[in-house]
Amino acid sequence: MAVLIMVPVMLAAAPARADTVADSWTVMVYMDGDNNVESYALRDLEELKLTGSSDNVNYVVLLDTLEGPADLLYVNEGTTTIIEAWGEVAMDDPATLTEFIDTVEGLYPATNYCLDIWDHGGGIAGICWDDTSGMSQCLTMPELRTALVDADCVFDSIVLNACVMAQAEVAHQVNGYADYVVFSQQNMYALGWPYDLVAENLNAEPTMDGRAFSLMMVEEYTSYYQAIGYKGVTISVFDMACLGVLADAVKDFANSQIAVMGTYQKGFKFARMDTASASNAADIIGYAENVIASERISDQNVKNAAQAVIYAVDAAIIAEWHSADVEGMNGLGIWFPTKSVTYYWGATYEARYRALTWDAATGWADFLDAYYAK
Repeated sequence: MAVLIMVPVMLAAAPARADTVADSWTVMVYMDGDNNVESYALRDLEELKLTGSSDNVNYVVLLDTLEGPADLLYVNEGTTTIIEAWGEVAMDDPATLTEFIDTVEGLYPATNYCLDIWDHGGGIAGICWDDTSGMSQCLTMPELRTALVDADCVFDSIVLNACVMAQAEVAHQVNGYADYVVFSQQNMYALGWPYDLVAENLNAEPTMDGRAFSLMMVEEYTSYYQAIGYKGVTISVFDMACLGVLADAVKDFANSQIAVMGTYQKGFKFARMDTASASNAADIIGYAENVIASERISDQNVKNAAQAVIYAVDAAIIAEWHSADVEGMNGLGIWFPTKSVTYYWGATYEARYRALTWDAATGWADFLDAYYAK
């Protein structure tokens, strides 16, 4: 169990404005500890302080906790400096995320940027629950996109330190604002990343680009959970350059299944039942492979479309690891509930889904409507 550690701060002037130099990084950590994972947020901040910022790398954290107001912090080795005292903020408000990005980008311009969103996650339901904001909600996926659009900062890597975010729908919400996305299909332990080692690696090699940074994040995550032997662990990197091809492939796959739904619905049902899933999101490759292998489905257009989806996901997921106990996870899920369907594909969820940019690009909700004979 993590121990609640009070965060020492230096009540001093903010660090000098960082120079814009080649191969420099600013890592922005949007750390929402204003809920039951507060102690783990403080723990991860302590880890980050073990290494701290360097001449070429800035670590800037917006920390909100249950115990007090939020502060914008510059992380040094062994200490943090309060850049600005923000008071009580709503971390589930897109305007807060936009202000955070704008402020940090203005104070610490760099060649490369990372945005690390730290808190609970719920896949298409959202991220960042703030128990004291008074809004009684999370940062929804449309709100996440609104925040990124308004901030207008393109990140070399967006890291989602939150549960069950490795879904195609989530990746599409940050389209145009990230080169790579690092996330997990399964629940993510509150321990998160070993941030001391992440910072140590980046400080030692500030010339790494977004791809190398994202791959390093997976390597450190993998090594950490292998060492402590935790189960149910997944992590993957999505190359956003492959997003359009994937969306087109899924659109064709959806339409090909809709065209023959009356004949092969049971075949699709058995294929889905045999597919690994997390929080109602089926592993995309697993489902497509089961469709191809199914003797109940003989339509070649469907099978060809399924194979195209597999190729597209294989290209998009450039790194993936899962613990030995996790079977059938290949790094990316898609919304496809099988239990409590009247709830998870009722009016509320369908409206939420159709508000996503992914559905506009793929029409996956139309496939789900046909599959459930809605």
